[in-house]
Amino acid sequence: MLIEVSQIPPDGLEVSLPDADLDLGTSTGVWEGPATVRAGLHIGRSGRGLLIHGSFAGAVTVLCGRCLEPFRFQAEDRFDLYCRLVTPSREPEPQELTEDELDVTYLEEGRIDTDALLRENFLLSLPVQPLCHEDCQGLCQRCGANLNQGTCRCGETRTDPRLQILRKLL
Repeated sequence: MLIEVSQIPPDGLEVSLPDADLDLGTSTGVWEGPATVRAGLHIGRSGRGLLIHGSFAGAVTVLCGRCLEPFRFQAEDRFDLYCRLVTPSREPEPQELTEDELDVTYLEEGRIDTDALLRENFLLSLPVQPLCHEDCQGLCQRCGANLNQGTCRCGETRTDPRLQILRKLL
């Protein structure tokens, strides 16, 4: 959804986005398919820019970092964003950003793309190593069997013969 900045009243705008599919972009083997996300936003004017306060809740199918089984991950978070309107110049000159400017999102076309905003915040809410459940056993290191579904047929684990001397310490 695109929101024209010129259409935002001085007292702000409340936007409610119902459950909808959100394309998260190209996956690198972390998620499968689109996410289903709903959100609520308040867009208010502040000086030369906009303040966006929002929250979202959604779900996406991700792959467990231990057993590689797909599971449905639920994400819910709040975010605050400051956007500054920029007038496009014919020849953009490279500029060094100050520390205060690093937290600013720049809007060049005079509109807010809620899909891009939600995509960025949803991806930031994904865990680094998603787990299907806390006590996930993962895969056997030798045969690759899913240890959540039972023990593997590899037999007793072999110990490196160079470490046998350490058994005497027990």
